[in-house]
Amino acid sequence: MRFFHTNALPLSAAIISASTARREELQQLAIECGCRLRQLEEGADFILVDICSNIEPADTDYLEIKRYAAANVTEILLWAALEDVDTAFALLSPHRCHFIVEAGDVQAVPILSGAFRRVKAELHEEATEGELGALHRISSELVDFARTLARIAEQDKAGDNAVRDKPIGFRQAAPDTFKAFARIQGPQPDTAVAGSGPKHIREIIKLRRMRDRYLGADLFADPGWDILLDLFAAKQEGQDVSVSSLCIAAAVPPTTALRWITNMTDAGYLVRRQDPYDARRVYIELSESMTEKLKSYFESIADRLALPI
Repeated sequence: MRFFHTNALPLSAAIISASTARREELQQLAIECGCRLRQLEEGADFILVDICSNIEPADTDYLEIKRYAAANVTEILLWAALEDVDTAFALLSPHRCHFIVEAGDVQAVPILSGAFRRVKAELHEEATEGELGALHRISSELVDFARTLARIAEQDKAGDNAVRDKPIGFRQAAPDTFKAFARIQGPQPDTAVAGSGPKHIREIIKLRRMRDRYLGADLFADPGWDILLDLFAAKQEGQDVSVSSLCIAAAVPPTTALRWITNMTDAGYLVRRQDPYDARRVYIELSESMTEKLKSYFESIADRLALPI
């Protein structure tokens, strides 16, 4: 099976992986999506990097990838475990990097085939209709597209040209995973927000997870609201929220959660804050304007829900 770009010209891809077998898988994935394979030194539209390994890559590896992507106007597709997300998200630009976290390779198909670029352009053009509404619509389109591709891939698994759709676990990586690149050289808690307290917000979150348990998470998936609720409660509790923990709170696959975090940050709803003691970690928090909106919202519904203020 072959997927074709919406672009007039085919895109190109270069591969980085310590495992020969994994490198061949990613090359096949790129070819199935219509990409031309390139060497790193030739420059490429995408670099596909697999760091799913029990050997932690050095910070300089991430920084070299970032520099390469900036110099070559390249987008990064990074396969990573959830435990590596905090470092990768802190050191790599989320605007250039697509994080594929503990997910099947089919998640990369909309990006490599050009569909993701198309919907990003639509989001930019239709920003006036409301960023969050447009984001929700486009995110849903991408999810549906990925599910359709997953079904197609399942049907084609018996063939030689199937796109792999399997979970990625830990792989033993060779020490020279990144040898293609040259080597280079706590906050104070906020005062509790007036209005519905953190216990009430946490109870709402618990009830949402209980609903998922009985009715299914797919029916009511709403990562944007779950992200806002978790950050609002954490702000009142004076707690820092890491990227990986926010992915868990979003109650959707980490790859989807990271896309929501990035786009909500771009829209001004969330703020990235660098850990002053660790350059490999950033925290996510609500913007001041979103904090005030949520405060007003919960104050306005407190009487109707018989919640004390």
